[in-house]
Amino acid sequence: MPQPFESVREQLLRAGIAPHLARRYVVELREHLADVTARERGAGLDPAAAGLRARTLLGTDAQLAQAMIDSTPRSLAARAPWAVFAIVPVLMLLAVVWAVATAMMHLLAPVHSSWPGGVPNTYNNLITTVSFVASYLLGPAIAGGCIALAVRQRLSSRWVWTGLVLIALFSAALGFHMNILPPRGGHPGSAMFSVIPGVIVAGRVNAAATLGVIALRAAVLFAIAALAYRALRSRLLSGHT
Repeated sequence: MPQPFESVREQLLRAGIAPHLARRYVVELREHLADVTARERGAGLDPAAAGLRARTLLGTDAQLAQAMIDSTPRSLAARAPWAVFAIVPVLMLLAVVWAVATAMMHLLAPVHSSWPGGVPNTYNNLITTVSFVASYLLGPAIAGGCIALAVRQRLSSRWVWTGLVLIALFSAALGFHMNILPPRGGHPGSAMFSVIPGVIVAGRVNAAATLGVIALRAAVLFAIAALAYRALRSRLLSGHT
C-alpha cells in the first residue's frame, strides 16, 4: 500500500525542490495527518471516517505541494543545471587527473632513471593500478554521480546530456599514463609521463591513432552513460504514472 503524500513528494521534486526538503515536508505532513486523524477519532468518528476527514482537512496533494513550492527556493541543480552538470564535473575531472599525475610524477620521477634492468614489480603494480583508475574509472564514476543526481531530483535538462558528453570527451582524453622505455644502446631505461593516452607506433606518438582511441573511448562511455540515464528515467517515470 503506497504511503500518503507520495504524490506530493514527486510534485516537489519535479518542481526543483531539493530531495531532503521534500522528504522532510512529507514526513511532517504524515505526522500532521496522524495527529488530525487521532483528534477526529477522539471526536467520535470511526478510524476510516476519521482518516478521510483528516485527509480532507489538510487539502489536496496539489494544494499541499504548491504551498511548499511557493515558499521554498529550488535546488542548485534545478536553478543552475549548466554549472552542476557541465562545469563542475569537468573541473572535478581536471582537478583529480592533475592531482594524480602530479603525485605520481613526484613519487616516480626521482627513481625511474635507476631502472636499467626493468621496473620493479612494486612500482609496476602501482603504475598499473593508478593508470587504470584515473583513465578508466574516474570518468564513469563522475558520470554516474551526475546521473544519480539528475534521477534523484527528477531533472530533465539538456544540460544533463551536455554534461555526459563533456565528461566522456574529457575522461577519454585525460588520465595518468606512463610509458616505460627499455634500455637501448647502453642507455638506462626511462619513463615518459603524460595525461593524454598517446598511442606509440615505431617509437613515436601517432596522432591519428591517438585521436582514434580517444574518440572510441568517448563514444563508448557516452553510450553507456546515456543508456543508463534513459533506463533509470524510464523506470522512474513508469513507477510514478
